[in-house]
Amino acid sequence: MELAKTTSLKFEVTETGHQIIQAKINGHKVNLILDTAAGASVLDRACIQKLGIEEVFSEENAAGLGTADHKMGLIDVLKFELAGQLFESTEFVTLNLDHVQVAGGDNIIHGLLGSPFFRKYQAVLDFGTDTLTISEPLADYE
Repeated sequence: MELAKTTSLKFEVTETGHQIIQAKINGHKVNLILDTAAGASVLDRACIQKLGIEEVFSEENAAGLGTADHKMGLIDVLKFELAGQLFESTEFVTLNLDHVQVAGGDNIIHGLLGSPFFRKYQAVLDFGTDTLTISEPLADYE
């Protein structure tokens, strides 16, 4: 039986208890909150132009994150990198994330990595070692 290729990286736990990882999007370093409860991965609308990303606004608004109405944009991130591993065409939505900046402490928060990514890559969060391990995509995502 062939073993799945895995990638591991450390996450930082902030004073507010949030888990933060550093990633690269289109070659730019970004800080992302690991949010297993988020129904989508999210980028802060304030940073997408710097990342060279265009958004298309959705007819739907996002709910949660402290309010019932957030204008949501749809984007496809072509070059998303974690720990030197490239994850092509990773789906994100855009929202205004001003209200989550406190979670980053001294770090700017550029977005959230949500449950669809964790499921697709069979993610394991190890709070004993503060490590995120991700594997090849599940067969039903290919």
